[in-house]
Amino acid sequence: MIRKPIVFPNHQPLNRALAAEVVQTASRFEARVMISHHQKIVNAKSMLGLLSLGADDQDGMILMAEGMDEAAAAEAVAALLG
Repeated sequence: MIRKPIVFPNHQPLNRALAAEVVQTASRFEARVMISHHQKIVNAKSMLGLLSLGADDQDGMILMAEGMDEAAAAEAVAALLG
């Protein structure tokens, strides 16, 4: 399992457009891609899950990927957010 700390671009809250890009990017991979924030873990392939994060405070946000192509999945999603 890969774990990487992340923040959204310009430390802005997650909006629908960025959430859609994250879902599209994460969905290209077989790996399970999740985002953890304040004890809540959501599927990065789920628009509703991402928007439910309500991530105004982004301290402690972690991207996790697990599976055959986990390294590529984590890199692609992190590049989108970084």
